Amino acid sequence: MLSLFAPTRQLARSCISRLGCARFASTFVNVVKEQNASYTRKALKCYEESKDEVDRKLDPVFNNNPLVLFMEGTVDAPKGQLSLNVVKMLTEVQAVPLVTVDVTEHPAITGYTVAKSGSEVTPHLYYNGNFYGDHDRLLSKYKNGELRKIGTNKRSEGAFAGELPIGMY
Repeated sequence: MLSLFAPTRQLARSCISRLGCARFASTFVNVVKEQNASYTRKALKCYEESKDEVDRKLDPVFNNNPLVLFMEGTVDAPKGQLSLNVVKMLTEVQAVPLVTVDVTEHPAITGYTVAKSGSEVTPHLYYNGNFYGDHDRLLSKYKNGELRKIGTNKRSEGAFAGELPIGMY
């Protein structure tokens, strides 16, 4: 039977059989890592070129807010899986009030948070102006219960008892 997808399937099978599944997967991972490293280098360069302006706009965010999350997208519409996972963790521990900054708006924003945190992979959470963790560190803190400490002790009451008051509308 003729299929439009037959050439694609045959190509995929032949590529994987020649490379081997593990080698194929590791090649893909290495490509993604290199793309991320390349973007980070460009973002840091962009940040350095406009450092004064970026600092002037973003430093007050830390001074006025105890919880700041630099993520891809927004709380209501995360643009990456890691950002979505962090939003879910922070929602569960009711980490409010939470201010988010979308790093996809400009490369200099990514450069700013990478320079400030020392971690190349976003999202980055800052607590009281200090870098608190990236996705992997936050996941570890979530699993051992440490992340719950930054959440609010006050839970929702009344008609919305038990609901999570994290929506930023």
